[in-house]
Amino acid sequence: MNMTSSRSSAHRTGVNSRERGVVLVVTLVLVVILSLLGTFAIRNATQSERSVNGIRSTEVAREAAETALRFCEQVAIFDGDGKDYTENGATGMRAKIVATTIGSEFDLKAKWRDSTSWSDAKAIKVPPSFFNKKSSGTEVDAVQLEIAPRCLIQRIATTSTPQLTGYLITARGFANNAKFDDATGKATRGAEAWLQSVLTRDK
Repeated sequence: MNMTSSRSSAHRTGVNSRERGVVLVVTLVLVVILSLLGTFAIRNATQSERSVNGIRSTEVAREAAETALRFCEQVAIFDGDGKDYTENGATGMRAKIVATTIGSEFDLKAKWRDSTSWSDAKAIKVPPSFFNKKSSGTEVDAVQLEIAPRCLIQRIATTSTPQLTGYLITARGFANNAKFDDATGKATRGAEAWLQSVLTRDK
């Protein structure tokens, strides 16, 4: 009887050891799976954040270009009335309108195609008081731009009948992650947006 009891105890001990071994393996597998899931979750969160930041920067650049377009349309309207635009602290705006006439926005001679036309010396820069506006006190109602949006205004005279005369306005806006060289008129990185409009009147 004693021998039988001893064999039974040894058998149970072996079973318990195997069970503990299986539990250990399962635990390790679960740890690996959870680690992989955590890694994927972090990676997806990082990619999502980058995507959101990219969308946000693109939208800021587009809004900056829209601001430049509206400002320079006012400059062109004033010029059409024979006046210089002097609001928002602007000076010398009329003198920067490109006098060389083109037939349309598709004209290969349009100055907006030339990067040097966007340098500080030639392009119209929107005054800070126009694009960085405060709603009240020190609070602002929009992202404060670090690079001033700018535009080019060039005169248009169509060859159609009746002939239309007016202005081609090309605007560029930049997000705060952009880098712009004032001397060359080239953006080397970051988000930027381009917009165009044509103002014409019957001659």
